[in-house]
Parts: sequence; C-alpha cells; structure tokens
Amino acid sequence: MKTVLTKATPGNDITPLESANRALAREAVAEGIVLLANDGALPVAPCPLALFGAGAASTIKGGTGSGEVNERYSVSIEQGLVNAGFSITTDKWLRDYETLLEKKQEEFRKALARKMLTTSADDRINFMAEGFQYPYGRKIAEDDIKASEGACACIYVVARQAGESSDRNLDKFEYHLSQDEIDNLKTAASAFEKTILVINSGAPVDLSPIDEIGGINAVVFFCQQGMEGGNGFADIVTGAVSPSGCLGATWPLKYEDIPCAMEYSYLKGHTEFEEYKESIYVGYRYYDSFGVKPRYEFGYGLSYANFAIGYSDVKLDKTVVTTTVSITNTSSVHSGKKTVQLYVSAPGGKLRREAKGLAAFGKTDVLAPGESQNIDLVFDFREIAGYDESSSSYILEKGDYIISIGESSSKVLSAAVVTLDETVMTEVCSNICPIDRKLDEIVPVPNDTATQPSPMPSISLKMNASDIVTKEHNYDQPKTEADPKTDAVLKKLSLSDMLKVVNGTGIFDSKQFFRVPGAAAHTTSHLLKHGVPDVALCDGPAGLRLQRTSVRYKNGKLKPVDTALRLHDSIPGLVKKSMYGNVEKGTPLYQYASAFPVGTALAQTWNAGLIERIGKAISAEMVEYGVTFWLAPGMNIQRNPLCGRNFEYYSEDPLLTGKVAAAITRGIQSNAGCYATIKHYAANNQETNRNKSNSIMSERTLREIYLKGFRIAVEEGGAKSVMTSYNKINSVYTPNSYDLCTKALRCEWGFDGVVMTDWFSTGETLANNGLAIKAGNDLIMPGGRGYIKMLKKDMKDGRCTIDDLRLCTARVLKSALESRIVKEM
Repeated sequence: MKTVLTKATPGNDITPLESANRALAREAVAEGIVLLANDGALPVAPCPLALFGAGAASTIKGGTGSGEVNERYSVSIEQGLVNAGFSITTDKWLRDYETLLEKKQEEFRKALARKMLTTSADDRINFMAEGFQYPYGRKIAEDDIKASEGACACIYVVARQAGESSDRNLDKFEYHLSQDEIDNLKTAASAFEKTILVINSGAPVDLSPIDEIGGINAVVFFCQQGMEGGNGFADIVTGAVSPSGCLGATWPLKYEDIPCAMEYSYLKGHTEFEEYKESIYVGYRYYDSFGVKPRYEFGYGLSYANFAIGYSDVKLDKTVVTTTVSITNTSSVHSGKKTVQLYVSAPGGKLRREAKGLAAFGKTDVLAPGESQNIDLVFDFREIAGYDESSSSYILEKGDYIISIGESSSKVLSAAVVTLDETVMTEVCSNICPIDRKLDEIVPVPNDTATQPSPMPSISLKMNASDIVTKEHNYDQPKTEADPKTDAVLKKLSLSDMLKVVNGTGIFDSKQFFRVPGAAAHTTSHLLKHGVPDVALCDGPAGLRLQRTSVRYKNGKLKPVDTALRLHDSIPGLVKKSMYGNVEKGTPLYQYASAFPVGTALAQTWNAGLIERIGKAISAEMVEYGVTFWLAPGMNIQRNPLCGRNFEYYSEDPLLTGKVAAAITRGIQSNAGCYATIKHYAANNQETNRNKSNSIMSERTLREIYLKGFRIAVEEGGAKSVMTSYNKINSVYTPNSYDLCTKALRCEWGFDGVVMTDWFSTGETLANNGLAIKAGNDLIMPGGRGYIKMLKKDMKDGRCTIDDLRLCTARVLKSALESRIVKEM
C-alpha cells in the first residue's frame, strides 16, 4: 500500500503556534464574558474561596456534536482561579461531583448505544437527540460550610450542556434552575458574605429564582469559553481585565415572554413544521416593538469602569451616515473597553418596521480613568431598507429616520433625524421561496411618533431619493469564472469522473491520497493523475475538530488512535475496532488544535478586529495540518433560547451575525487556499427533527432576518464556501432550492464558490441529490459510493442534466486546484 500523506507530525511538544493561540484565546475569553449584575462584590483579590456547582471543576468548554474541538488541554474555572492565586476551600464537594459526573456519563453512553440499535439510517444524523445533561451535584452540607470558614466569597457555577440534534427541554431543567440548585444558592447566600452566580451555558438560563433568593451579589454569564476559559474567568474575577462583553441575544424575564414561545420545536406537539409567526420581530425587535420588558436586553453588559457616551458630529454623504461618537472613562480606578451601538428607527408606511434596528457598532481600546476616544460609526441607508414582497424590492419609505446611539438596545440617546423626501426602491430582486400556506404573523401597533425615541434629536439632515441608485440583478444562470487550469482538467473528465468530483469520499474512507486525521470528510482522490488531490473538510466553529493522535505503520498505512467525535464510540457499527491503530506498533502522529470560545461568546466581544485575529489563528492551524475547508462559521439566528445549537451561532441580530461572520471569514481566508464555509444556509433554527422539519415564513422575514447575515458574510467577508442546511423552507429542502443556492446567493450576492450539503442531508426520504445539483448545490457530503449511485439514477430520471453536473464539477475543481494542498504538493 502506498504511503498516505499527512501533515500530522511525530512531535508532541507544545508549539509556538499553540502558545500564541492560547494567549489569543485567553484575551477573547475575557472580552466575551458578560457581567450581568454586580453590587460591588467583583472584582475580588485572590483569597480563600468557596466554589460549588456543576461547571466549577468540570467546566463545559463548548457544545456537543460537530462543534467539539480536541485541544491538548483546557482550563476549568477551578484551575483558572487556582492559577490566579485563590485557594479553594471546597475540594471535597468538587471531587464528589467529578465522581458523580463520571458515573452519569457512563450510564448515558450505554443508553445511547442501546437506542442507536433501533434508529433508522436516515435518522442516524440525529443520534444525539437525547443530549447528556450535567448532574447538579449534591446539596451543600454543613461540613462544606465549616471547611470554608474565612472564605472571602462563594462562587456557584450553574452548567447546562446542549448540542447538535437536540433542543433544550423545558421539562428537564435544561433552561430553568433545578430545585437542588436553588436550595444550594439559598444556602450559599446565607452562609457567605459575597455570593457570585456564574452561568456556564451556551444560551440564556431562566434566572427568575434569584429574585426571591436574595443575597446574590453578582451574576456572570461565562458562556462556554474553550480551552482558556478558566484563566480568562480569573482575569475578570480579579479585575486584571475589566468586563466588556455585551449580550448578543436578549434574556427574557420568563420563557413565555418570547414570541410564539410554546409553539417552538417539540413544544407544539410535533416537529413537522415550524411557523415563523413572529415575522421580523425576533429578539429585541420584538421586545421593543411590542413593549415587553426583558431581564437583560440585547447589547447589555456591565463593566467595573463607568463610561460617558455622547456624539460630536453626524454627517450624511448621499446615503452614507458617519456618526462620530465620543466615549470617556469617567471612573477613578478601573480601566476598560466600551462597546457603542447605533440604531435606526425607520418610519412606518407600506411596511411595518421594528421600533429600531442595529445599524452599526464599535468598541474602544482600553481606556484609562479619565481617558476618551472617538469612534466613527458608519452605515449606508440602503443596508437598512425593508423588503416589499409585492414589488420584490427593497425600499426606503419617505419620512423621518431617527439615529440613536448608546450601550444597549434599551439605553440609547437620539443623535439625529434624517428625512427622506420620497419613497425609493434601493434594490429590485426576484421573489424567492414562495410560501405555500397561510401564515398568521403577529403585528405590532403601526409606527408613529410614540414608538420613536424621545426627545427628538437636534441634528436634522435631508436625504434625497434622487441620490439613490436602484440596484438591479441579472438572473441568468451564472457560470464559474473562467480558469484555464480548471477548464483543462474539466475537458478530460468522463461522466464517471464528474460524479466522483461532486461527491465526497465519506467520513471513514481509507483510500485518500492526502489525509487530515479527524476530518469530517475529504473530496475525491480519483483525479490524482490530473494533479487534483483530495482536500480535507474539517468541522468548526470553535476551532478545528481534528484527531489528536494517529499512528503510521511501516507499510505506510495511517490509522486513528482516538476518535475526533467522542460520541462516535457510542454508535453501534459505525466505528469498528479494526479502524483504530496501536501507537506501540508504529509511529505516533499528533495534531493539537486550539479550542476558542464558542460563537455566542465571540459575538459578545463585539470586537470585529479581535475576531478576525482569531480567524487568522485558526487559518494558521489549517495551513499547519493541511485543512482546505473549515466548516464554519455557524451563523444561524438565535431565534429561541431552546435551540440546542445556539452556542455555535452568534446572535439574534442579523447585522451583528453578519459582521462577526465576515470578520472571522476574512481571517480564515487570509491564507490563500483556505476557505471558510458559512452555514447552515438557511433558517436552521431548531435541532429536533432537523433533517425533516419545514420552516414556514414570509419572504420578507427570510430576507431581512435569516438571509441578511449570510449576505454580509459573502459581500463583505468574501466567503468561498457555503453549506446548506437540513431543513425545508416553505416545503423545499434547502439543498434543492434554486432560489437559495443560485438566485439569491450567486445572482444577487455575487458568490462564486462551492455550495455543499450538510452531512447526510440527502437520501431517499430527504433532499434529492439530482435536484441539489440542479439547484446549484455543488458538493454532496459526506458522499461515497451510495450517493454516486443515487445521483446517477437521478440523472437518468431527468432531475439534473450533464450541463448541471459539469457546472458543479467546475466549481469544486476550481476550489480544489486553488487549495494550499495543491500548492504544497
């Protein structure tokens, strides 16, 4: 057997890249933690400290499923506090918890293995539908309190896990606090002078009980912070870094305050379809427009420092607004960073608009006490146009547009009013994804002066409709950009060759020429004779999901030693013992990737520059290990806090989502031949029955909320790859949607890269392979012989043509030929 090429190496020492990425990860942790409440209990100097809760010593660094990362080691909250000089007084409670956790995890694995024996092939992708939940731990005992006499404070860490294929269950305390936790918090609050509640979860948790407990002095949303979480947390607790994180999603007072709350996912009694009745009123758009008070609003986050925010100038250049914002640190002790946000309230007319929408944001450098900084917040009015389905166009309606600046969606100051003289179309489109049933959308009171910020601003500017050029699109079938090398290879390919190109080689295929151990799949190595090697596609979005250890035998064969996805071990028949190698019989090879904070935590930094640096750091690891496609960023909208995969996603707001995704995409693609894959395109907002659920929504909702972030990532970030989602939109599976894969993505946004399916999203009862190729979904994943056979039959039945196949083949070829692997061969 020929030697399989790989960039995994025998060296097992910590590399300079690992060390640099750890420092960057720690920086991101401190900026992404959100301080929700504080009566002065924080910061606190190193001292004896009582520490309890599921996330204290067994801190959850990220969600489950494809979003896992196999780093060398991660730092728990306990270890981070010890590293910072705290002495932990509750060692017995923490060690008891670790024993309990290990027992529960083993029980879960065995139960999952039994369940998988009766799971159908098409539903194997949902093998994690019964997600593991961390136990709460035993009651705090009198002995625990006695052992903590003299402790300066108590930190209690509530932990919740969620992940792929499983939405959070309201009946299992996955969103609420359990009675055991409530009782423990009461005990802690009465026993200690300072009690700090920490939430180690990828999404909001109901905090209603703390209103009755009393004695909770501070609340911290730690989120899930990757490998340096504990050290970054300690930086915040000690005051080495002042908190500057701000929420990217609203925390409601109670779950029922969320629009259509009890109709979400499984709560309505079935998961066949999901009606998006809330229309464009997602997150703060709903709370502001319908007058519902949240617990913590969008953009909210406290600091140890105090800041004054004002504006010094607002300029209008045709449709582009530049607002110069001044930020001053008014505190006498603490330095810190501050995020500023700009919102626009649009006039109501033909379209009902939200009370206000985020249009721009920025973040200061670290400001010392008394120090000031000016930031220019810039946006184009055409970017905030509303979509009118009747004319299939984006429009700005005549009237007053109020510009507000502030520190959250609820704390803003009116800065200027811009008056548009006439209604104007900014962009003429073609209707997409027509709804096929009646949908009763919720409706707020019409926009009027009562919904506008008060008092009215003193700066008044005029915008002329005549200055706005209407953008129009050509919807002819786009061809891949001419490339001589691609064309030369394409001309030599047979039908059989092309069928192999548009299908991956599967997860466990052992015949690759080049391999990245732990990759989610590779493209075909069938075209090696034409100079086209297989390239690797690896999961994200908190880093690269790779296999830490492999072994190469003397005959050149390469085998894994550990699994890239932990739960694979629990699936009967999927991973056989023969697939694994023995390091004692060959040369061990290593790959250690960096586990950065999850998507939600990254967005909470509101720092596009920092996020782009993280993209560059991940890209450097892609180069080091030979990865071509990073299957991230995940950028679906956080529509409901129960979505199991919210930890991977950025925000409830499409602008923040798009700007963060564009930043990390630029970082990933800063190395030529490395591609970001924005996913899951689109409206993948629940995990339960994700591969069969039908997302029913208006075209306006789809375009303004669920596609806008993807558009920003393509147009501003230059994304080279897109992954379609499992679900249907208005009864059409997304891989089969020409409207999504071609009309919107390619014709309107100018995308010229590869579109791929999500893993196992096509099949006999799922999306159709031939229709996916017809729609412009270029690559069927994970592929394999079975998929090639299905696609061949679809072609025979007329679901796609040889020309469709050739076009998709060209796109996949071009990406492979421009990959770093080709350059390094």
